[in-house]
Amino acid sequence: MMDATAHVVVVPSTSSGHAIPFLQFARRLAAAGIVTTVVTSDRHVLELEKLVGSADRTAQGEPLRLLGLRDKQAHLSHEEWTRQVREVPEVREAVIRLLQEAVTDVASLQSRQLRGVPPAAPPACVVHDMFAPWAQGAAVKLHIGKHLFYVSSASLLSLALQSNRLFREGRTPITRETRDVVFSDIPGLPPISALDFPHTYLMAPVYDWFRKYHLTFQNADVILVNTFYDLEKPVLDALRNQVLGASDIQAGSIFEIGPLLPDSYVNDDTMEQEAEERDPCILWLNKQAPQSVLYVSFGSWAILSAPQLLELALGLEASGCSFLWVVRPPNATDNISAASGSSSDSVVEYLPPGFEERVKGRGMCYSGWAPQMRILKHSAVSGFLSHCGWNSILETLSAGVPVLAWPMIAEQHLNRRFLVDVVKVAIDLEANAYTKEELEGDEVRPVCFVSKQEIEKKVRILMYDAEGHFVRQNTKNLRVKAREANAPGGPSRRNFETYVRHLRDNAH
Repeated sequence: MMDATAHVVVVPSTSSGHAIPFLQFARRLAAAGIVTTVVTSDRHVLELEKLVGSADRTAQGEPLRLLGLRDKQAHLSHEEWTRQVREVPEVREAVIRLLQEAVTDVASLQSRQLRGVPPAAPPACVVHDMFAPWAQGAAVKLHIGKHLFYVSSASLLSLALQSNRLFREGRTPITRETRDVVFSDIPGLPPISALDFPHTYLMAPVYDWFRKYHLTFQNADVILVNTFYDLEKPVLDALRNQVLGASDIQAGSIFEIGPLLPDSYVNDDTMEQEAEERDPCILWLNKQAPQSVLYVSFGSWAILSAPQLLELALGLEASGCSFLWVVRPPNATDNISAASGSSSDSVVEYLPPGFEERVKGRGMCYSGWAPQMRILKHSAVSGFLSHCGWNSILETLSAGVPVLAWPMIAEQHLNRRFLVDVVKVAIDLEANAYTKEELEGDEVRPVCFVSKQEIEKKVRILMYDAEGHFVRQNTKNLRVKAREANAPGGPSRRNFETYVRHLRDNAH
């Protein structure tokens, strides 16, 4: 085992899309011999314990240590808990004190009695998620490093680090009057339409507290990003050469350490095989021809309206393409525990009459939890109709599967522009033009509606035409770069090793 004197406290957010790469990051730290203590809310720690298997506790290196904050709020949903911490100063201060107490306890000789884990040295730093900026408060009071692990793209990070400057200049938040403005001064990014900004920049009340989040990014001592150099080279170069060292940026280093995915997923050419396959999605894919299936999924947050769900079904049917569609009803809500695999037939009422019978054999509609990474690595899958969430982007690029881009929320519009215009691994689904009523409504960026004709056309292009072949080849090239990034001597591997040395050099 490597020298294990260095100790790190990791504070993820409660969002499943953020917690999963954070857990992968924590596993790598532990495997490198760093004592790694993950601290989160009482409700969230119970869910993480289900994701942390026995291998995490017994593998070579240090076992992962999971601790609840003892906030006594396990009855609250993740959204309610996060909202209280964000909006109620007394709650936020209480959570900061609880994190301080947890860190102090695990660094004491009585840590087994106090927290049920072996004693560890005082931590070198707290590594926190972008949605857990309160953790910086505990790090400051404990006089230890405050490190930001940014699970989204370097492009979004570059924009976030300019957020307060743009606000001071009166250019954000975006309004109906300024939504046609193009921004050409974000380091490393091509000109960006205001309508491609994350939705948080388009909602004044939300933007105010997000801007405060961005201030904590500027105050981090070290920034780690879940990306790799060959994917976002211009942005990473600009961050290092133009942003680090600025008077309002405290970080001295930025490390891209992605893609943070299981090594077997990135390095193996084929899907992991189960001894006795039971997953209905994989069983269905096993019956399909190689490179014939379009995988359709919009993640756990994006929800289509009932009319849009109907239009998508008709477009997929008209395309003639085989598809595996993870369908969620229009009234669905996010559920981190969807991994239970539960399924519901409630979505059938939103599909066209007779739809499932007409596409039987070439189309599967599934409303349970789908093993996305195994699906993307399956030999039958040749395209991904995606919401362009960053985790999904890294997964599909690492599998060599091109994208049909349909952004919904968060930073997905920015991601779409990056995929389509910069690295050219995606084809854009174009929405109908906004109506006069939509443009005059309250929404700065009204919800887009994509027609069945557009869906049919672009599915055919991605799956069968020369343009689809072009983006598919680009995706395969990036798959090689993703594999090289974390291979021995690769840029992400070197960055991670440098970061581990930094932790050891600052160990107490």
